[in-house]
Amino acid sequence: MQKILFFILCFACATTLLGQTPSSAEKLFKAGKYADAQKAYKALLKSYPSNQLYLYRYARCAQELGDDATAIKYFNKSGNRYVLKHFYSAESHLRLWEVEEAITAYETYQQKEPNEHVARVQKQLAKAQQLQRYLKRVEILQVIDSVHVPLNKMLQVINLSAEAGQLTWDANKSIVYTNQRNDRRLWGTKHQQNTLLVSSQRLLDSWSTPDTLPVSINYSEHQTSPFLLNDGVTLYFAAQNEEGLGGLDIYVSRYNTITESYTSPENMGLPYNSPDNEYIFAVDEVRQIGYLATDRFAKKGYVHVYSFAITGDKQYWRNLNHKTLVEYARLNKFERYSGDNIATVQEENIPDEIADFQFVLNDSIVYTSLADFQSQAARDMYNEWKQTEQQYLSEQLQLHLLREEYANAEESRKKELTPTILRLENNQSQLHQRCQAYLQEIRKLEQQSAQQ
Repeated sequence: MQKILFFILCFACATTLLGQTPSSAEKLFKAGKYADAQKAYKALLKSYPSNQLYLYRYARCAQELGDDATAIKYFNKSGNRYVLKHFYSAESHLRLWEVEEAITAYETYQQKEPNEHVARVQKQLAKAQQLQRYLKRVEILQVIDSVHVPLNKMLQVINLSAEAGQLTWDANKSIVYTNQRNDRRLWGTKHQQNTLLVSSQRLLDSWSTPDTLPVSINYSEHQTSPFLLNDGVTLYFAAQNEEGLGGLDIYVSRYNTITESYTSPENMGLPYNSPDNEYIFAVDEVRQIGYLATDRFAKKGYVHVYSFAITGDKQYWRNLNHKTLVEYARLNKFERYSGDNIATVQEENIPDEIADFQFVLNDSIVYTSLADFQSQAARDMYNEWKQTEQQYLSEQLQLHLLREEYANAEESRKKELTPTILRLENNQSQLHQRCQAYLQEIRKLEQQSAQQ
């Protein structure tokens, strides 16, 4: 009798040491208490090291806790009973940028369960294949610094100069970009089930009704975090769509002043995007610094904000082994900027005049001096266009200052300012149209001259 009691006591102690019974471990798992469930399954595996269910559940707990390497190890040990392990294993491989392994695992799952989760598997497989293509072209990014901050604090560490515009949060927790002249705003706003980019112009003492950007920009379910360069043409934003690498990807589009339309957004590729979320891309052209906010390597609710040098022409990594290339693409390894002029450039060091200019003739030809023009008529018209543009910019500045004065003026002064503001607003429209007409004619004349 004493022996029986001894064995019962030993069994009870063993159960306590193991932590949980199989049913209680299962209950913890289904309740989403993955850390506790993992401990329970680890204890069970000490007694049943080959149990496929316990191995599979342990792997799933590790995956949910962000330990993808351990998850893959235990998925591989869990046998053939749970076909879904191939899908989950692919997810972990993809997060580790083990692209070929991810593609193989997705395809294996498709073969074994061709009628299950079809849309989701195809979507994830497409992302893995897209990442594989992008890994052939990884841009060299010269990183200055990175900081780990809460998502809602990231704008505090994106230190833009006044000339680059301003980034703020609105009441709906959307990022609002305001240009350096404070006469244009861009942001993302909810529209039914989607988030679309909109734009508003500064009027006398208010802002115009927001205009939705065209469908060439708002072509997916979610667009947010716009940033416009000083040229008023180049637009960066974050979007979530089927062609992306992860959740939110960074895209760039340019406004064609001739057709008055935006180009099809282009994915920024690697290392700017990842299978995680990229929240904003911003550029300070005065200080020659770019910023990228992403939640890769970040704990939940946080982001890493990378600052990097704008150094001129894009350069890409060549002749690297796959492992090293992936490290650069992920930004867990990067080229440290070694220059000494970044972040120390002051406004007074910026030259007042630039000797030459850039004139975009077409997608492949850019003129950098008057001598590049083949047509004398085009050269003369370029000078006319330049004068008109200078008038446009001068009146633009004047209009901006008057609007600021109007906003803080007494009613009597507002009445005095109104006719001038309205006249300048009308002139701005006419001057802009004239500039566009000059540009069209200049390019036409040059093309005709080149064909002769």
